[in-house]
Amino acid sequence: MDFMNLLRSAELLLYEVVSWLVFYPLTLWRCIRRPTDMIAYAEQELTRPPEVQFADALSPPIFLFLTLVIAHMLQSGVFHNAAVFQGVLSDQRNLLILRAVAFSLFPLLLGIQHVRLAGLVLSRQTLRPMFYAQCYVTVPFVLVLDLSIMLASAPLPGSGPGALALFVIGLGWYAVALARGFMIHRNVSQLRAIGQTALAILLGAICFTATIALSLLSGPVSVGG
Repeated sequence: MDFMNLLRSAELLLYEVVSWLVFYPLTLWRCIRRPTDMIAYAEQELTRPPEVQFADALSPPIFLFLTLVIAHMLQSGVFHNAAVFQGVLSDQRNLLILRAVAFSLFPLLLGIQHVRLAGLVLSRQTLRPMFYAQCYVTVPFVLVLDLSIMLASAPLPGSGPGALALFVIGLGWYAVALARGFMIHRNVSQLRAIGQTALAILLGAICFTATIALSLLSGPVSVGG
């Protein structure tokens, strides 16, 4: 009986992992094309029974984590410029966890803003749908940011200006998506939406930088070439 349960668990796990090959690009395309629709989608899905949630897309936290795993694999396997830490972060699993926490600060701060603008009391129940929704919007920006960093460190002609242009495009897309999300889903004015967007990006950048800086306390870092 235990062996059969193990086989069923392996069957479900294998199907789930393989299905990511289909639903990851589909989810990414939907997030890039209609980010505000994905905000509504995430919030609505969490009102449904757990077994039928996100049936036609990846769960937002899994989507964000898979993006970081893909970026990490590209950085170390293709560009060969992965950072090598000493101490706790010398383990690549710990480094991935750190990256996941650092990048999750953006949807977390945005989720708190949406809870406040919706006039709700901040709690684990009210924050979760807002956090999930903002994960969808944040993933394309995270992917562009990682690609910009890789391109900037690549020994290619014009890689620096190309990386800067890619980052500016990604940041512009992110800012527009966030502002539209505030206007459509929280019913705020355009001016206030721009202010909330600027505040979110600024606070997210500060918290992200602080998290990375604190991680460097675990030991020196070098970049593999």
